[in-house]
Amino acid sequence: MDESSTDINDTAQLVLFIRGIDENFDITEELACMRSLKGRSTKGCDIFREFQEGLLTLKVPITNICNITTDGAPNMTGKKSGFLGLFNQNYPGNNVVFLHCVIHQDVLCKSALNMKPMLDAVVKLVNTIRSRGLTHRQFRDFLQSVQSEYSDVLYYTKVRWLSAGCVSSEFGS
Repeated sequence: MDESSTDINDTAQLVLFIRGIDENFDITEELACMRSLKGRSTKGCDIFREFQEGLLTLKVPITNICNITTDGAPNMTGKKSGFLGLFNQNYPGNNVVFLHCVIHQDVLCKSALNMKPMLDAVVKLVNTIRSRGLTHRQFRDFLQSVQSEYSDVLYYTKVRWLSAGCVSSEFGS
């Protein structure tokens, strides 16, 4: 679950993803639904209400849920009035495990590490390759000739902050 997304009208959106694992341990993850948190409130009770309505719409029984991953914000993890507290009050005895989102853990690690010098050098190199047509085509040919796992490099943009991880990952390979 993620409630930090807002639309162009500054309305907070609660996004529910569902991840399933089949008998062959193949993982499927899909956007299940997006619920508007109308008004300015993103309190635990509002998130919990939209979560319940989302499950009703999706026809997902609460017994099928074994894990809920959130961003770790107080409105999600509060033991009394946060989503976690309300979930446990409404579904006592559940075996649901609450985890901190991996994406948000990456952000926490990034803030603890000084990766700016490395990222600046990688971004400069990648953007130089991508901005020159001939160099970019030669680089893609090179990657193909060495049978690289990747066939190209991604542009890094601050707007799409997740691309920093993708750019760094591809560069390191």
